[in-house]
Parts: sequence; C-alpha cells; structure tokens
Amino acid sequence: MQSNLTSLNDPVWSNAEHTMIDCLITTSQFGSEVLPFTAAQNDVAEHGRAIFADLVAGKYGYIAPYVAPSDAVEATVTGAQTL
Repeated sequence: MQSNLTSLNDPVWSNAEHTMIDCLITTSQFGSEVLPFTAAQNDVAEHGRAIFADLVAGKYGYIAPYVAPSDAVEATVTGAQTL
C-alpha cells in the first residue's frame, strides 16, 4: 500500500553535521496519528532522501538548530540495604 505524506511539522536538525532532520509527520496510511520521523541525506529509502531534500529546500519552513544532548547524570545508590 502506497502511503502519502499529509503533513510535516517541527523540523529540527538531528545532528551537528546536518545530515539528518527529525520531524513529526502524518500520512494517508495512518490518518491523523502523528508519527516521529527522521529524514536523512543518505537514507536507504528514496522517500527519506526526498523528504530531506524538501526540508533543506525550505518546503516545510524553518529547520530548528541542532542542540547537543546534555551529559546524562548517572544515578547512584547510597545506603543500600540487603535483605
């Protein structure tokens, strides 16, 4: 079954190299269900490369800048008890 892109919102660069873009999409196959999607410059799927090209060309508006993840704080256990 062919699925058509019906909306694309909230594009944001996924990496500092600007080769991937995260966004939210809806498709004809899933109706109004909003799905996360990552479009990649070198995607193995043609539709991923096409969406990436459309995003870079400005078809879906501004692409928010990449924000590196903050360093995760590792949980520590204090006062562990044994049973």
